[in-house]
Amino acid sequence: MAEEVVLSIIGLAVTIVGMFGGSLYWLGRKFAEIDKKFEAIDRRFEEIDKRLEAMEKRFEAVERRFEEFDRKLASFADSVRSAVVAMNSAVIEFLGLKGLITQGEVPLPIREVMSPQAIRSNPISKEEAEFIRAVFAKGDIDKITVEELEKVAEIVKRWWYEEGSELAYKMFLYVWMLRAYKLFSQQKKR
Repeated sequence: MAEEVVLSIIGLAVTIVGMFGGSLYWLGRKFAEIDKKFEAIDRRFEEIDKRLEAMEKRFEAVERRFEEFDRKLASFADSVRSAVVAMNSAVIEFLGLKGLITQGEVPLPIREVMSPQAIRSNPISKEEAEFIRAVFAKGDIDKITVEELEKVAEIVKRWWYEEGSELAYKMFLYVWMLRAYKLFSQQKKR
């Protein structure tokens, strides 16, 4: 009887070990399949990562091109502004040289430069606005110096360059007209 019990226990143990071993084998195969699937997923993610990296490089290249285009466009705009200033300044100086800017035309530019809209609606500093007011508060073109007009012209030209404001450019032209009048009317008196 003891032998039978031992044999039964050994048989039961062998059965349990066999079942346990078979289960472990089966689980091992399932885990291997799961590992293969995860490896496949990992490969797909690696491919996606490579594609994303390639796309990032393309976007960076496009961004660099846009930045370069933006720099060139800004440079072109600056060139156009400079050309417009140079061209119109030359025309105004020529008109002054020919004596076509007369004392009778002087009040209009002064009024325009002193308009409340011109002094309030711009990005120039408070000190620059006060300087412009002080220059034109003199009221008489003979009391305003060429140097003061040139300084005012530089202030409003910078304003035009920074904002592209039509009012700023108009003010620049008026101030330059007054400058031309001062320069060339003084030369004729000599």
